[in-house]
This record gives sequence, C-alpha cells and structure tokens, in this order.
Amino acid sequence: MKKITLFLSLILISVSNSQETIGLVYNDVNIDKYEGYTLFKATSDDNVYLIDNCGEVLNQWTFTANNSRNTYLLENGNILLSSGLEAMIKDWDDNVLWSINYQSTFGWRIHHDIEPLPNGNFLVLVRDSYTNTEMYNYGMDTAYTNPTFVIERIIEIEPVGTDSANIVWEWKMIDHIVQDFDNTKPNFGDVSNHPELYNINYDNGNGSNPIHANAIDYNPVLDQIAVSCRHLSEVFVIDHSTTTAEAAGHTGGTYGKGGDFLWRWGNPEAYNQGTITDRKLGRQHDIKWITDGPNAGKMSVFCNDGYGSNMTASSVHIIDQNDTNGVYSMSNGKFLPNDYFWSWDGTIMTEVMHAGAQCGYQVLPNGNSLINESDIGRITEITNTGEIAWVYIIPVNDGAVFDQFATPTGNGSFRAHRYPVDYPAFDNVTFNNTGIIENQNVISDDCVVALSVDDRTLTSLTFYPNPTKDMLRFSTQVVLDEIKVFDMSGKLLLNALNVNDISLKTLTNGLYLVEVTSEDRSQVVKVIKE
Repeated sequence: MKKITLFLSLILISVSNSQETIGLVYNDVNIDKYEGYTLFKATSDDNVYLIDNCGEVLNQWTFTANNSRNTYLLENGNILLSSGLEAMIKDWDDNVLWSINYQSTFGWRIHHDIEPLPNGNFLVLVRDSYTNTEMYNYGMDTAYTNPTFVIERIIEIEPVGTDSANIVWEWKMIDHIVQDFDNTKPNFGDVSNHPELYNINYDNGNGSNPIHANAIDYNPVLDQIAVSCRHLSEVFVIDHSTTTAEAAGHTGGTYGKGGDFLWRWGNPEAYNQGTITDRKLGRQHDIKWITDGPNAGKMSVFCNDGYGSNMTASSVHIIDQNDTNGVYSMSNGKFLPNDYFWSWDGTIMTEVMHAGAQCGYQVLPNGNSLINESDIGRITEITNTGEIAWVYIIPVNDGAVFDQFATPTGNGSFRAHRYPVDYPAFDNVTFNNTGIIENQNVISDDCVVALSVDDRTLTSLTFYPNPTKDMLRFSTQVVLDEIKVFDMSGKLLLNALNVNDISLKTLTNGLYLVEVTSEDRSQVVKVIKE
C-alpha cells in the first residue's frame, strides 16, 4: 500500500484561482510544503500569531510595546518578545512570566534583533556612540566632521526573577579596530593584513552610522555569533566562548582570537581586499546558520540589494563558509567562499521580490525556503528549484483585521519563522484553534494540513451533521476500520476503531480534521464542532 504526504484539497484542485488578497493567497497542492507552524507579528500590531500551513491560527499572544518586532518561540513553550525598550517572556497561555524595561534597568535601549540562547539568556544589539574627538584618539581621519560616530555592542542578558536581569557577557566593536591614518595610535596598521579588525576609516557613504547591525544569530555547536552589518554590506562571526575580558582583546576563547572577527563576508573592499565590483551583499538582513536538512551548517541571508548591487530587486542566498569546526579559510587575503552556494531572485505572484529594508530568510529542513518581505507583510515558501509553493499575506495592522479583498497596508513584519511540528515547544500544550484571522478565505477553506494518507480515497463517503455539537456519523459502502480526529495543526486528539461514528463532545468548539480509513483507502474531511 503506497503512502504519500501532501496538502490535500477537498475538491482536488492543483492551484487555487481565487483572488484572495490577505491570509493564504496561494497554495500549490502539487508541491510538498514543509510541515510546520509559522510565527509572525506585524510590527504595528499588538498580536503575535502562530498559524499552520492552511492559515489557521493555532495560538496567539499579545505584546503592546511600541514598534515591537522580535518574537521567538522557546523550546519550553514560552515566547520571548522584545521591542527597542522592553523585553518579556510569556507562557503558552499568554501569561507574563518575566519582563524588564531596558532603559530603566540598564540605561540604554536595544535596536533591531535579539537572539535567545540555550541557557535561557538572550543576546541583544545595542548602539555604541562616541564623539568625533574620541574617535580621533582612535585614529579616525580628521576629515570626519560629524559630531558622533555610532558602532555596535553585543550584550548577553540573563533574566532574573520576574522583573530584573543581569548582563553576563559583552562584546564591543571599538575594541577591534584598525586604521592606517594616524601612525601614532596603537591600532595603526595595514588594513589589508588585518581582516579580523574593523577599519574605522572605511567610508561606505553612511556618515555617523557606518555599521547599522540589523540581525544576530547564535550557533550552539560552535559557540559563535553571527551579525549582519547593513551599512558595511557584510556579515561577520565572532567567538562567544570568550569571557568579557577576552572579548575585549585579541586572544582567548575556543578559537584563540578573543573578540576579533573569525570570519567576514560580503564586501572585501571593507578591509582593502577588493573593490565595489567584488561586493556580494548589499544592505542585507537576517544572517543565520541553517540548522537542519541538506544545507545544515551553511548560512542563509536576505540580500536587499540583489546580489550586492541591484537596487531594483532583492535576492536570497545560501553561503558555504568553508569552515572546519568553526575555523574559517582564506584565499589571496580574502575570506572564502568566492561566491554564493545557492541563490534565488524572481517574482512572487507577478511581483518582483524587492524590499529596501528589513526582511527575513529561513532555509527549511526539507530544502525549501521561507521568505519574509517585511514591507508588504508577505511570507512565501519556495522550493530549492525556485517554484512558488505557498504565499501568505498578513491580514492585520494596528489591532484591525482586514476584510478579504481589501488592499492591506501597515501589515509589515520584521521576521517570520516556521517551527517543525516536532519542535519541543509543542509538547504537552493545547492548540487554541481559532480559525483564520481574516473574515473569509476560500483557499483556507479548501486546505487540509499535511497528513499521511493513502493514495486511494473512499468512494461514496458522506458525513453528518456538519457542524455538529456531539456525534459525527459516516455513511459509506464499507465498514470503517478507524476514525481519527486531529486539530488543525495535525495533532491526534481522538480515535475510534471499527465504528462509523465518533463523539466530539469532549472537544472545544472549533475546526477539526477527521481521517477515516477502511482497508487500503483513506480520506480526510474538515468538521466544525459548535
């Protein structure tokens, strides 16, 4: 008996021709999607949503901080949220477990991204500001006349109790600079011979904000941190195994280099090993290691300026860093690789993929990719051959839910992340199925989440009543071997053997999937419990 896994359509269409404008707007049932649940938050909205591949909400949280953008589902089922001013941990049921205000706790705000760590701490990006006079003492070219110069700090925060925190580790870019302007300063040197350091006199036309880090990621196997620097058009990796004192120097840690760059990529011109024509990245976002699947160990990035130079279209890339257990190689003075491992740019539902800011990119364990276009709130899954498999457009903004066929605005999302169905956070929790967010969606109506079913369906199958308050009955020409009831995430809730009916009385009201099996045939239907 052959088994297949696919997204079924109850009317067996291959691609919907619906003109839906929000929610699930495209779902190719002939392409295997990655089975998982997608977490997102519109930047201007207070709600965080976890949806399945049919656009059905499985759980929901609230976070009212202004301009909040960071949401990460932790393995213990809690969710970590952050804005520039506040951080919060909530449980699965939206109860606050811990919260702080960065300003009142530490005296500073964060910016852009955060990154949860396996030990329960999390990393944040903080701007580090100096006067031009201070920078002249570091060898800054005196032709620089802006009153301030802003670079980066990375800080590890340990949550304590319910409303406090400690700083347990810190790295500062100012400790890792080189310059060839003032030979009286101790950091004077040949920039091209020091790719492990930041050249403070490299001018990429961004004035007092030459770095503008916008993404941070952590590799627990290597104990390394990756950072995306938008205004350098570069990504870099540093050692997290250091102490704070070692992170301020050039020795120590697992890799023996203190807080110096272990690897950097995207723009060798920044360390005098190329020109603008050698640039591979441009204003990029969301650098991260790929954790599972055929590309595990490589890195992914969203390049806002496609291939480093195209300002009319964006691109996504997989990078093979050519490292050996976290040690990175160079060739002719430049860090490897010489080019991308895999790239994609193209159109999504007739629109060229393009965004000047933000955006995210996740390579999934099955080789597919999840792309988040922040400005238009569009989340897309593509295959490794570039086929569009699934498109979802966020239907909320500032507490309002758009009606279907409206043109959404203000629904942008900083990141979207898909978690596998076996992610530990989903153990021993109840999915709070509330249906789609928008008022209607025929593609979601026809969609069934991935279940392993037989490739031959039952004939003459009818079921009633639907909706039902209790009993669900099936009328078929054969005796049913088994009836299984799943929530919309695909989690098994009930089953019964050798019967043609089943009671749903113990279930909460909502939408469910019911799979019926007889001999070598099976079929899945949607049922409403009310």
